[in-house]
Amino acid sequence: MKNPHVPPPHPLYKQNSWSPDTIREETWQRRKSISGTRRLVRSKSVSDDDLEELKACIELGFGFDLPDVDRKLSDTLPALEFYHDVNKQCSKSLLTDGGDAEEVKTRLRQWAKLVACSVRESSSSSI
Repeated sequence: MKNPHVPPPHPLYKQNSWSPDTIREETWQRRKSISGTRRLVRSKSVSDDDLEELKACIELGFGFDLPDVDRKLSDTLPALEFYHDVNKQCSKSLLTDGGDAEEVKTRLRQWAKLVACSVRESSSSSI
């Protein structure tokens, strides 16, 4: 018969030995989880480099006359959606609420560059 006064056995624990690989693995997992959350939060902002990239594509002769922006193409060229807003003359991305004065100035400067690209593209296609 079992003795009711005997305590239950201790649970078994896995013994982890120290290794530089475990530290590296923990660091990798931490960074991976941080970058995963960053990717979800990241807004779709347009940088000056994105504008220069779009400008170079237009100067090389690529036309972007599509009424609907292809998702893969707009992921490749982030300024393309902003460019289409400028061409449609309903730049909702320019008129976003909030933002400080510096952000508004940056958006206006970017808008002016896209208007110049649009004019350049329309004048070169009419020749």
